[in-house]
Amino acid sequence: MASSSFRSSKWDPILIIAQIAALQSLCYVLYSIILFIALTLNGSSVSLDLIFNYTEIRTDTGFGWSLIIVWLVNACLSIPILMVIVQRARQILDYVLTFHFFHLLFVWYVSPHFPSSIAWWLLQLVNITIMTFGGEWACMHREMKPIMISSGNKKSTNTNSNQSKEPKQQADEEEEGEGLISQQRGSSSKLKRKSSDAEPKEGQDMTDEGALLAAVGKAKKALMLSAGRSKRNGKQKYDQIPMKDMDSEDNNSTSSNSRL
Repeated sequence: MASSSFRSSKWDPILIIAQIAALQSLCYVLYSIILFIALTLNGSSVSLDLIFNYTEIRTDTGFGWSLIIVWLVNACLSIPILMVIVQRARQILDYVLTFHFFHLLFVWYVSPHFPSSIAWWLLQLVNITIMTFGGEWACMHREMKPIMISSGNKKSTNTNSNQSKEPKQQADEEEEGEGLISQQRGSSSKLKRKSSDAEPKEGQDMTDEGALLAAVGKAKKALMLSAGRSKRNGKQKYDQIPMKDMDSEDNNSTSSNSRL
C-alpha cells in the first residue's frame, strides 16, 4: 500500500512561487536533454534559438518536424513532474497555463516580435492538452491510493499482543472454571451430609406425632365404647372413662417408640 501526501490548502505565496519556478526549470531541463539527444543523432548544433525562437517550429522542413516531436515527447515526460510538484488534480491546469504563459514571454523576448506562427500556436495547444489531461489523470490515480496512518501500526501491534494473550486468558479461565466446579461439588456434598444428618430427626418427629394421633384415636374409640355400653344399660354416664383401655394403649405406644 503506497502512501500519499498532500500539501495544505492554505494560501502560501512562497510555496506557489517555488512550485512555478521548479516546474518551469525542470521542464526546460528535460526538453534540453531530449533535444540534445535528437540533435546528436541528427548531427546538428545546439543553441537557445531552438527553444525560444518560434520561427524554428516549421512544418515544411524535416528539422522543424523533429523539433515538434521533441516538444510532444517533453509534454508526455512532464506528467510525472506535475504529479510530484503540484499533487492536486484541480490545480494542474493552472500550473500548465502558467508554464506556457512564461514560455510565451521568453519566446517574445528572444524572438524579434510577438509569435505569429500558426504551427507554434497549435503546438502549444497540443502541449497544454497533453500535460493537463495527463497530469490530472496521474494526480487522481495517486489521490485514489490509500493513505497509511501511523496509528494503524499501533493497532496491529495491539491486536497481535491481544492474540498472544488470548491462549493464556483461556487457560486461566479454564482453571477458574475447574475451581468453581470443584467448589460447587464440595458445597453440594456438604449439603447432602447436612440433609442426611437432619433426616433422622424429622423421622423421629413424625413417629412422635403418629403415636400421639394413635393415642387420641384410641381414646375416642374408648369413649364411644363406654357411651354404647351406658346406652345399653339405660343410663348415659359421661363422667366415667375406662382407664384400662387407655393404659393398655399407652403401654403399646411406649413399646413401639422404644423399638424405634
